[in-house]
Amino acid sequence: MPEQAKTEVEKELADLRREVVEARNLVIKSDNLLKNLHAEVKAVGKRHEDFQKRQWISSAAAYVLFAVIAVGAAVMITSARSSSATSERERLEKMVTDLTAQLEKQRSDASAHQTAQRGAAEVYKMMTSLPGDERLKGIDALMKLDTSRLSMLERQALNDRASVLRRETGDAAYERGKIAFRKNEMNQVVSEMERFLAMNPPAEQALDASFFLGTAYNQLRKHDKAVPLLARFVEGDRTSKTRDYAMLLLAQSYQEVGQLEKALETARDAAGAYLNSQYQQQFRTRISIVKRMMSGNTEAGPAPAGPAPAAPAPAQAASPAGQ
Repeated sequence: MPEQAKTEVEKELADLRREVVEARNLVIKSDNLLKNLHAEVKAVGKRHEDFQKRQWISSAAAYVLFAVIAVGAAVMITSARSSSATSERERLEKMVTDLTAQLEKQRSDASAHQTAQRGAAEVYKMMTSLPGDERLKGIDALMKLDTSRLSMLERQALNDRASVLRRETGDAAYERGKIAFRKNEMNQVVSEMERFLAMNPPAEQALDASFFLGTAYNQLRKHDKAVPLLARFVEGDRTSKTRDYAMLLLAQSYQEVGQLEKALETARDAAGAYLNSQYQQQFRTRISIVKRMMSGNTEAGPAPAGPAPAAPAPAQAASPAGQ
């Protein structure tokens, strides 16, 4: 019995020992598991911290990027608004400059118009109030006046008054010139007919005045001035009763200025066209003289045309305007 009890005790101790060992092993295993769990928890915490750190960095970068984008957008918007404001300011400044220039131009035009109106009034007064031929000073002043600044009605009034004055003064000069021509006062004829031609008379009266003035120059031995006037009358009025006389004087003037071919041609044309003219003998004499001069025989000098014969004036063939 004691041995059996000892055996049971040993058996129980062995069981107890085994259980202690198992418990110890279990404790060690549990400790290892706890250590591993702690390590894993620590690793998870570290990963969580790293994630939070990366998340913070990402958030900070996002905030910075958003701020940069916001600032860039604000700068772009501000720049666009500034550019638009600058463009608008330049447009307004240009508009102000243009309007200022237009205003200055309008002021200048208004001032020039007022000056031209005062000048036109003075010219009109000169053409109406001055006595006699002094009114012609108004025409001279009108030629110097800038009528582009005047209205159409003002220009027409000035031109009409100038035309009437020219006609009145020209007709008076024309009549005085004819009277002087009849009196053989050639210097007076030159003065009056030059004044008349300066008035731009009608073509018919201008031809008659050319005859009177050319004849006067011929008689005054100013043949260089007589040639164009007599030639104008001869070519312009082929039906005049005094054309033969004008051709005789023209031939003489051509001869005196050395244009012998034209002198011969004019004398021949006159002799052939006016067979019954009272100057037929003078035409032939002129032809002979010119031929001798052209051949070099100048011993017999050219016979002068002499005083103007009592020929009918052009005014008797065609009544000038105003008579």
